[in-house]
Amino acid sequence: MITQVLGLSATLLAAVFLFPQIASLIWERDTRGVSMTWAIFGVVTNAAWVAYLLQEGLWLPSFAPATAVVTYGLLAVVLAQLGARHRWGWGLGYSAALALVGLLGGTPALGAVLVVTPAIQLAPEIAAVYRHPYPRGVSPSTWGLGAAEAVCWGGYGLLVGDLALVGYGLVTSAGSTLILARRWTTRTPRQVPRPRSATSTRPSLIAVAAASPRLAAVSFRRMLDT
Repeated sequence: MITQVLGLSATLLAAVFLFPQIASLIWERDTRGVSMTWAIFGVVTNAAWVAYLLQEGLWLPSFAPATAVVTYGLLAVVLAQLGARHRWGWGLGYSAALALVGLLGGTPALGAVLVVTPAIQLAPEIAAVYRHPYPRGVSPSTWGLGAAEAVCWGGYGLLVGDLALVGYGLVTSAGSTLILARRWTTRTPRQVPRPRSATSTRPSLIAVAAASPRLAAVSFRRMLDT
């Protein structure tokens, strides 16, 4: 019973994990701290997870990465529309490496490699978050959901005896925590106050009168003449 609950919870969390980030990018149009390479790696990594889980006969967990392939693809499209730099070469190389492992080593080798793929996938995003002084484009909701999903998958893998899922849970929960810590400990610099308009810098008639009554009388006469 607990196994099914964890698997279902992780699947639901995986389905909605990226939506806060995608919505934030669409509405705010702020890409600071959000990595295009992370999005591309997300598509590749989750496609490899689908292949691995289906080979292992784990049908329920396979729905989560299948959904993630679509959502990471949507995230990459949104980032591209907002002008993020493309990293298609990295994605192609990563895809080729995972495919080669699967073809030469089979499912056991692919499962062993998938333990470290969460670290490979998260590395560009962690680097982007810590490299940018104000990563305000990062959605805290996405990474809160990501940490919860990772915990569920780790527990599920522990109960079914799948070390790849346990490794995924450990690495992803740690990476999500690092990103959240950086996002919450940075502050956007205060807005620079707007310069006062030219009219606001002119001395008022009251100020002139206080300084020199005679000069105030001349100024008032000129106003009447105009």
